Amino acid sequence: MATAGLKAILPPSPKDMKLTQAFKMGHGIWQYLEKQHDAFGDYFTLMLPGQGPMVIISDPVAIKDIFSLKPEQYDASLVQIPMDVGEQNTVFLNKKEHQDSRKMVIPPLNTDRLKSRAGVMHEIVSEHINSWKPGDQFNVPRLIGDITLDVICYTVFNLRRGERKDQYQQIMLGWLLSACSDANFAVGALIGAKKYRAKLNKAYLKRTAKNDFGDGKKGLFPWKQAIDLKVQLADMIRQDIRTIRERNDSAETHMLAILARATDEDGNPLEEERVIAETIGLLVGGHETSAATAAWFMIWLLKKPDIVQRMRAEVKESLEKEAGFDPVKVAELPFLTACLNESQRLTPSAVGTIRWLTQDTHIGPLFLPKGSAVLPCTYLTQRRRDIFGEDAHEYRPDRWLEGGRFGPNEYFPFGGGRRACVGMSQARQQLRIIFAEFARRVEFDSEHSENDTWPIPRQIGGQTEPDGGVWVTVKSVRSEDTDMPGNDNPAMAVKQA
Repeated sequence: MATAGLKAILPPSPKDMKLTQAFKMGHGIWQYLEKQHDAFGDYFTLMLPGQGPMVIISDPVAIKDIFSLKPEQYDASLVQIPMDVGEQNTVFLNKKEHQDSRKMVIPPLNTDRLKSRAGVMHEIVSEHINSWKPGDQFNVPRLIGDITLDVICYTVFNLRRGERKDQYQQIMLGWLLSACSDANFAVGALIGAKKYRAKLNKAYLKRTAKNDFGDGKKGLFPWKQAIDLKVQLADMIRQDIRTIRERNDSAETHMLAILARATDEDGNPLEEERVIAETIGLLVGGHETSAATAAWFMIWLLKKPDIVQRMRAEVKESLEKEAGFDPVKVAELPFLTACLNESQRLTPSAVGTIRWLTQDTHIGPLFLPKGSAVLPCTYLTQRRRDIFGEDAHEYRPDRWLEGGRFGPNEYFPFGGGRRACVGMSQARQQLRIIFAEFARRVEFDSEHSENDTWPIPRQIGGQTEPDGGVWVTVKSVRSEDTDMPGNDNPAMAVKQA
């Protein structure tokens, strides 16, 4: 398309102050986006502190253009993530570096290796449920976070039990909670995420060089504890990298072993900091995304007990057909999959995926200036009636079983294009296994049960979660043998309040 004589301009923007826009995007984000969409349509610009203008887009035609952008047209290092994951993580890399990194990271999280881990995922879920009793109370994002941390310890470090696994889990959880705190995200928003990451990373590297691990406690400044715990976590990872390289055992297929043995195009092992950055990135993606997604999914299921019964019936049928719980088959069940799809459609954990433009660029009918960002809005796009029907705002999983096929620029809860989430397959598999077992074995009660009230959505750790969490009480827990072939008296195995 010819650009000579054209002036790049931004779509209209609300008159709210930058700080007000930032606050609304942090608390009540969905309602704020809907308000701006009602006022401006499929294209509007937000002006937030510490960054350039951000164009919010919910037109699938323009979103296709965004997902088709060439690597030289945007700068991934400007992504608004204020946590010091490590600048060499795949998410911040550009062009060939990014392509090469994805080729390294994606295969271990997919195909046969993913299927082989399904059994251990199921064991972990079963262990958690077996420890519950009626009357126990849980906050769902943190509950799922505990389960996924166990999965991460196995997938990434090949650790199921023991002192080192417990140490990893303790430090990882502490770092996540500190790095994702409101205070750290507020500072990042004010001065700019990339600048804040650089400040944190410089302090981390300086402390690492001096073997200064800190005490891991909160300090006067919000970043103190996060730096302490990253130094401690990275030291553990670094020790394991060196041990793996000394063994050089190709039979080791957990993620850290694969990354530690990986080489660059010249055949040299990757720098330790690069491996650490990728490892910590897997921790963030595997924990926070799953926790937020599960929180909204649980609310839908609490409000729709008939849906839970259909899920349970489908899982029971699978048990009978496969002569037991086959986690790979269960994770592929069509109605269970449709239920998760519908939750991620209506209540996605990520507001969208972002590209920072490095040149004036045509996006749909727009000609946007370099230095601005384009954000395909997952929430607004996935609620369009012209795509999903007049009942687009209703939770109806059957739309996915009625021949509904929605394009990658219409449904994209894990992002899209060449920068879609590398851990998408594993995240979806573990969530399906978790909720299949919840439906089969556990009855929950909650303030959210069978009503139309909804919590306010807020940004936590870069993900949209219900404000205040999702608290549930365990009403009953069925035995692992429930619905299994040959179990003639499952009712005797129910723990009930």
